[in-house]
Amino acid sequence: MTYYGGGWHAVMKSDSSLLNQRKPFFLPEFSSEITARECVVVRIGRMGRHIERRFASRYTDGIALGLNFRAEDKLREGDSAQALAFDNALAVGTWLPPEEFPAELLPTLPTVEESIERISGIMTLRTGDMIFIDTGEGAPVKREQVFSLSVNGTENLYCKIK
Repeated sequence: MTYYGGGWHAVMKSDSSLLNQRKPFFLPEFSSEITARECVVVRIGRMGRHIERRFASRYTDGIALGLNFRAEDKLREGDSAQALAFDNALAVGTWLPPEEFPAELLPTLPTVEESIERISGIMTLRTGDMIFIDTGEGAPVKREQVFSLSVNGTENLYCKIK
């Protein structure tokens, strides 16, 4: 299960929303306005509920860069499920141990700890769950475009648009 924690709203996404590393993202036919938002992805390493912010780091076992694909036209129409939780809507880079992920790339509003605290307050976080936290505005996506995100000069995520 994945959780999108950007803008202080949580959206549950199924496992089919996850795009495997280095696989191309195929633009869906149901939308003419797909955007991609860079995000930080936090992987949960143990089960917990009502996790206090000061203990949140104990529940994180990996951090990666990610892309959150959204159908903006469907979102404006009020169809948030189709706009945010479609197949392959989330691309995740290579997992790094939390202590190796650069602090300057971590989101500040909301922080990783705040996101874990808020989401665990409404549902149980389980081992392997992922929280996606947007770090920027969405950019339009076009065919043949390539996204390559790096951490410390090393490619962490590669995704080509088809």
